[in-house]
Parts: sequence; C-alpha cells; structure tokens
Amino acid sequence: MKVCAETWCMRRLPVSFVFAPLLVVILVVLCFPDNSHGTMPDRVVATVNNEAITLTDYKLFVKYIGLQDEGEGVDEGLLRKLIEEKIILCEAKSRGIEVSDGEVNATMEKMRTENALSMDEMEKELEREGMGVQGFKRLIKEKLMALRLVESDVDSRVRVNEEEIEEFYHENRSDYLESPGKVEIRAIFLKLNEGATAGEITDVKRKALKIIEELREGVSFEHLVVQYNDEYLKNDGGRLGEFERGALIPQLDKKVFSMNVGETSEPIWLTEGVYILKVVKKTNDIYKPGGEVREEIRAYLSEEKREALLHAWIKTLWERASIKIQ
Repeated sequence: MKVCAETWCMRRLPVSFVFAPLLVVILVVLCFPDNSHGTMPDRVVATVNNEAITLTDYKLFVKYIGLQDEGEGVDEGLLRKLIEEKIILCEAKSRGIEVSDGEVNATMEKMRTENALSMDEMEKELEREGMGVQGFKRLIKEKLMALRLVESDVDSRVRVNEEEIEEFYHENRSDYLESPGKVEIRAIFLKLNEGATAGEITDVKRKALKIIEELREGVSFEHLVVQYNDEYLKNDGGRLGEFERGALIPQLDKKVFSMNVGETSEPIWLTEGVYILKVVKKTNDIYKPGGEVREEIRAYLSEEKREALLHAWIKTLWERASIKIQ
C-alpha cells in the first residue's frame, strides 16, 4: 500500500506535532522531492530569511494538506501558513536546538512498527517517495526540533487554574447536561379557527379571561377542563403529556419550565388558539458534576490559551524574520 511520507509522518508522530488550527502541517517543504536534478528553475513565490519557497513547494503543500490545486494561482492564506512553518524551523536552528540521532531513530522505528513494515519495505517506500531513509530522518529531526521549540516557548507558558475551570463550568453548564428536565402538563385549550373574525377572537379572549377568573375563585382546573376543552383533551383530563425541556414549541416550553408543580399559567396565545396550562409533575435538569468534567474543561481551556499564545508567538517570529512574498 502506497503511503505518502509526509502524510505518514503527520499521522504517526505524536499528536502534539500538529499545531492546529494555526499550523496545519509542520515543515512540509522538507519532504518535497529534490527539484534540482536538471530541472528548469522554479518560480519563487516567497523568501524567508533568503531561503526560497517555490511554486512547486506551495503546490505540494496544498496537495499534502488535502486541498484542491488552483493551477498557477497562490492562495495567500495557505502561503502564509507555509511561511510560518519555515519561520519556526529557522528559529529552532538559530537557537541551536538539538535532537539526537537516537531520538530520530527511535521515532522512525516506532513509525515502522506501527505501520507493520519491515525495514526493507520502509526503505523502498521512502525511495518511491523520492526521499530515502536519510531524507526521512532529516524530516523527523526537523519536526522534533520544531516541536521542542514550541514546547519551550509556548507550551511551558500555558496555565489553567481551578478558578478558571469552575467559572467555565458554571457559565457553560448547559453543555454538560446529562439528563434534561421533564414536565407533565394538563391544558385547557380554546381553539381559534383559521381566518377567525374579530368577533370570534373577542369571544375567545373573553372565555380565556373567564377561565382565569374562575381558577382564582377556586374552581378546580379539572372541572374547567371538562367544561371548556374539546373532546380529545376532555376525555383524558386535559393531559397533554410529559415533555423534555426543548420538546415543546418555544412559547410553551419557556413558560412551563418556569412554573412550579400545581401552578397554572395565564393564557398563552398561539396561532391555533389559547392554552392555559397546569404543571402536574416536574423534574429538574441533571448535569454532569464539575469534578467529572474538570479535566475535559482543563484540556479545552489549555488548548484555547495555547492557540492564543502560539498565534502571538508566531506573529513575533514573523516580525523578526526577513520575509518577501512575490
């Protein structure tokens, strides 16, 4: 099975190699086949510290991240990502970050094992990709250098305290709903026919106000159900059913979940008529305990902070580098 060396490397190296979403792929240009063997000079689309990025480099970058090639055009956003990756490599080299041959060999061996390849099969695969074993080792080394730099300058500065976790949990508790609240309701429904006249609407309003007045005077809801409801509701004591939060139309849902058990509502007007509701039974929303989701929240906040720090850090590197986009 043919495996692109770059895709293989990105899939099999530790997740922390992927500095997404800001950096899609680290230093993809390093795995491009050597274009210097008798080929015509390539068009330069950018330079980073006097190192050229060619159109071929860019097109292969687009290919390896799974996007559609736009011919001879260059997308400025994608080109900037490629430049950012080059900048990180330059900074790692200038800072003298070292990666031992032992670390490179161990990473390569891990990748070989995970892909269930013999060393001979791996070497042939890499030769087919135009890279070879030494070129692939160089790619791994450069990636490890970049990762080490990011860990030193960015990851080490990410801190999330308990107060931030608690605050996030309370502000976003709805995201951790384990079991939605339920409510059982009964209803008195006064139907309003389609195209009702002003007089018919007035009659329904008067009837709704009379029902509310009788309820306040102590007449039972059940008695009024029998007196005013249509047969389908009258025969079941006005029972509409039991509903989870969000299952009813918004006007009814908002109202019934704000009511207490035994409470009746004011008239609620909808297109089809008027509802007067009574809450018979109610259970509250059940949320996952804060302790159960603490590490999930910590990971989310850490990634959020890391992305912000990474963006600012790369911006600083960009400002210090010598960059020219053609």
